[in-house]
Order: sequence, then structure tokens, then C-alpha cells
Amino acid sequence: MPGLINKESRGALPLSVCDITSCVRGYTLAMTASMTYENIEDHAIEGIFLYPLEENSIVVGFETMICSQVITLQVKDKTKIDDCYLDGCTTNGGLQSGSGQVLVDEDLERTVLLVHLGLIPPLETVHVLVSTSSELCTLPCGGIRVRSPPACTPRVQRSINEEQGLSPNFCRTRERSSCASSPPDQSGPPPLCLASLLEEEAINSMDYQFNFQLEIRAPYLLAGVESPSHAIRADADPQARSATSVMITLADKYTYDCPVEILIYPSEPHVPHVLIESGDITPDEYDEFLHGRSDFIKAVKKDGSDLRKVEMMNRRLHKDLLHNPVVMLNFCPDLRGGHQDLRGGQDPRGGHQDLRGGQDPRGGQGEYIFLLDRSGSMSGANISRVKVLLYHLLCITCDNTHLKHL
Repeated sequence: MPGLINKESRGALPLSVCDITSCVRGYTLAMTASMTYENIEDHAIEGIFLYPLEENSIVVGFETMICSQVITLQVKDKTKIDDCYLDGCTTNGGLQSGSGQVLVDEDLERTVLLVHLGLIPPLETVHVLVSTSSELCTLPCGGIRVRSPPACTPRVQRSINEEQGLSPNFCRTRERSSCASSPPDQSGPPPLCLASLLEEEAINSMDYQFNFQLEIRAPYLLAGVESPSHAIRADADPQARSATSVMITLADKYTYDCPVEILIYPSEPHVPHVLIESGDITPDEYDEFLHGRSDFIKAVKKDGSDLRKVEMMNRRLHKDLLHNPVVMLNFCPDLRGGHQDLRGGQDPRGGHQDLRGGQDPRGGQGEYIFLLDRSGSMSGANISRVKVLLYHLLCITCDNTHLKHL
């Protein structure tokens, strides 16, 4: 149940307006979602905002406004927030407290933006702005899929009173579960659990104003754009000389039944594409900027060698990323045809191949390099799965007698 939640009643506050503005550049997506919620209660409530993130997505900006109070989050370098990660639930199943945290649930392999908004006055409107950056998933055919987040496109489920034209009922009709049950004599509701909340579908009990806009700025020619979920409208710049840029909007009124899904097809999906983004200042301006930084001055004061300067530039890379040009290479090879089965069997081109010592010169013998991520997020169950995977790959590609030497 992503979105804005009443901590006491476990109910989702109704979403009244949602605007999604996004831009695809190459194989990356920049998305900003503006959401407006209504506290229809006649008393103040404690609000919690839950925003699940897709794989390979990060939060680059957050802001919410309640009355005249503005709440923002500061994006920090990962090395500075490793100690700030929280488990999804406490020992008794309840959510941790805090002004704003990015939670990592290793068991469920999900990342969630959790923000405690504090007290929301009665009959008050809450505006939430979330900006994310994502690496897009590539389809086997080389296409790209873009989907709207569940928190931004909840399904509408109307109550019986609404169907009869009576006063709206914004409460969820089905019973919610919690991680930990409270004893019968314990006062107050049981503590919230992040896992149980995320398992519930995002549902809104009234229609909401929805606007969707996707700008595609591709380093390649577009073969087509389609949506399996909704009717869309594609508008290109009339002055454009090639089909590389297009603006996507909904052609009909949003139906509140499923997220918006857009499929983008490059004309040459299996050809490497290069995207270059210039820095916000020139190289000479950056050189002047760098020599004025206190950490750079202190570092090269004792050792002014070129090697030391390059080392300092690398250390400042995450800080000065926007000042420098960036090159991104995208390559989606076609692995569906003309390749051998790694487990051995019939070669599609004829003959037989066996990676465990086959004699066919066209077989799969060769040198294999495995690149493994050993960062903090790979600890626990994740690294154990990698070990199992490598063992099975080695059993396939190597003689079993060699495994005892590993």
C-alpha cells in the first residue's frame, strides 16, 4: 500500500491529483511525480509516506508541503549513509522512527523511501514531490519499457455509498494485516510493518486528476512507440529532421485500472549507442574551480605531482560529476539465435558442442571472466546465491575434477 498513510488507522489518505513528468535519454529515465493528498478527517493524523523504488532506481529529490511547512531530504554520498540504513521492521515488527530514511529490505530485495511527515492538520492538503533516476530494463528484442510507479497510479475502488451517490467513503474495505499482533489487553493499535504494507495493493477510493507526460530524447532513430496498457498520443517536433525525439501523452482519460506502460523500440536495437552529456562548465572553468577548492589545495601543497592531482580529481569525482562531461555506452546484444546452449547439446549451426571438453572447434570452449559485486548490499543471502550460481556455472564449464582445487 504505497503512498501517504495514516499511521494510527493504517488507512491510505486519498490521492486527489497526480502529475508525472518524465524524460528518457538513451536507456535512463528521469521522473518527477507530484502528488496531492487530502486529510478528510476532522482531527489531526500522523502521516507516513511510502514510496517503493524499482530496481536500479535512486531518489534524487524529495519535497513535501503541509500548510506552510516544507520538508525536504538531503541526498548524501553512499559512503556517508551506510550506517544509516535501517531494517524494514524492528524486533517487534514495528517501523523505525525517523524524519526520513531510505530502507533496504534484503530479504525481499526492495528499496523503499520512507518519510515520517509528522502531524497533518484536519481537512488539510499535503503536496508531495518525488524525483527519481532509473536505469531502464531492456527487453530481449532490444526495446525499452517504462512504467509509472504504483504509488502514483493507484487503482480506484469505489465503496457502495459512492455507487449510490451518497457521501464518499475513503477507507479501505478489506482488513489489513500487521507483522506483530498486540495482546488483547494492550492499548492502541499494533505497530506498523513495512513488509505487510508493501504487500497490499495501492487503492484509491475516488477518481483523481492524472496527467502523464514522457519525453523521449534518444541517441538513436525510433522504430516505434506503443503502450499495451493505454491509448497514447505521440507528438514530434515538426521541425525535426529525424525521428529521435517525441513527446508521449495519454490520448484518452486515465482509466484508474493499471499503471501506464510505454514500450520504446529503437530502429537498430542491437547496435551500440553512445550518449554524451556535456558538463555545466568548460574544462578551463573547471580547472580554475578545482584549484580553488580547499581540499585540493591542501592535498597538492606537499605533493604537487601530476599523479597526486589526478588522485584528487578522482576523489572529487562524485562531487564534481555535474561539472564534467559524461559518456554512456549502451549495448544490448542479440543472444536469441546462433549461439550454443551453455549446458551442452545441439549447436544451431550444426554439429555438437560440449563445454565440458567437447572437441568441436565451433563449441563453447574458451576463457570466461565473471565480474562480481562485493559491496555491502551483496552481504548475507545475496552473496550466498552468487556462490551457488558460480558453483553450477563451474560444473558446466569445467571438468568436475578441477573443482576440488577451487
